[in-house]
Amino acid sequence: MTKMENLKQIRKSLGLSQMDLAQKVGVSLLTIQLWERGVSQPNETNKEELERVIAELQQQQKGDR
Repeated sequence: MTKMENLKQIRKSLGLSQMDLAQKVGVSLLTIQLWERGVSQPNETNKEELERVIAELQQQQKGDR
């Protein structure tokens, strides 16, 4: 899994705003902000969805090159 400390860096490398990522994962903007700051961690369901979304976006990004 992507460590939460790296979430901001990964999100930015994918060209996403916090709101974009929140919408794709199905959580609130505040939730993404808290994860990025290390204030909270995603539960197992959200962690799996976050991993899925990031993997999908990274794959799409590779395909665009």
